[in-house]
Amino acid sequence: MTRQSEPQHVRVPDDQLDYDENLIFMYQGERFTGVGYEDVPGRGLEEISYVDGLQEGPAREWYPSGQLRRDTSFRANALHGHDREYREDGTLVSETVYEYGVRVRSRTFAQDGSVVKSFDLSEESSDFQRLQRRRAKYG
Repeated sequence: MTRQSEPQHVRVPDDQLDYDENLIFMYQGERFTGVGYEDVPGRGLEEISYVDGLQEGPAREWYPSGQLRRDTSFRANALHGHDREYREDGTLVSETVYEYGVRVRSRTFAQDGSVVKSFDLSEESSDFQRLQRRRAKYG
């Protein structure tokens, strides 16, 4: 019995990716599936996941120290899921939840962890109506 190998994950520098007016990301003339990254001395590392040319899955940023700065999720080029930002000491600055690009809930935290600002999407909001349409369309 022959064991099939795992699919290889492609990692390419961001500056090697092209995109069109619809934000379809391409690599060597093909829709890109893999991870684009940028590592800037003094600024840190950034990675974005792509599937078939669209931002899909995790996007992360790290401080130059290696500490996680931001952890975000995308679905079909839209923020979808959590978006967390951290201080360099590892404490949480903010946490936001998105659905299909619409901010549903967010919290901003003081250094001690207490909530200093919060947001919850209201059913009266025009964004709520937009979210309902996207939920119906994308399920």
